[in-house]
Amino acid sequence: MAVTMTQAEIDEMLLGSPNIILCINRKNLPPLPVPMWFGWKDNTVYMHTLAASKKVNHLKENPMVSLLVESGADYFALKSVMIMGTAEVSEDQAVVKQYQAIIDEVKPQYREQWRPKKYPPALEKFYQRPRAAIKITPTSITTWDFSKIPR
Repeated sequence: MAVTMTQAEIDEMLLGSPNIILCINRKNLPPLPVPMWFGWKDNTVYMHTLAASKKVNHLKENPMVSLLVESGADYFALKSVMIMGTAEVSEDQAVVKQYQAIIDEVKPQYREQWRPKKYPPALEKFYQRPRAAIKITPTSITTWDFSKIPR
């Protein structure tokens, strides 16, 4: 009984999901799951965050990550894409802009619908701080789609 997704179904789910859960390893602490906006292009995950964030420090210490997108509540509607991979972090602001362009290309809803047109002054100052680009190359992808279970 095959409940795995095709590449086209993986692409559709990842491009249609607003968030992905990024699980980061921490030294002597449980893994840290963090919801993130992201882009998915050419079997690669792209994201960015503040360069001074703890997640950047953790990724520099241990670049092995897992990512999860899931949907459904009814048993026969459950779907999931789980990615294991390696994160590369760059604090080069040109790379951040490059990854932002990829994210805007594949997920225009962030720019057009969800990102505020104007931030309150405190947030504006906060988001002017340097950012870090994160590129995650999958080492494995596991999927399931219970709607494919014969009934």
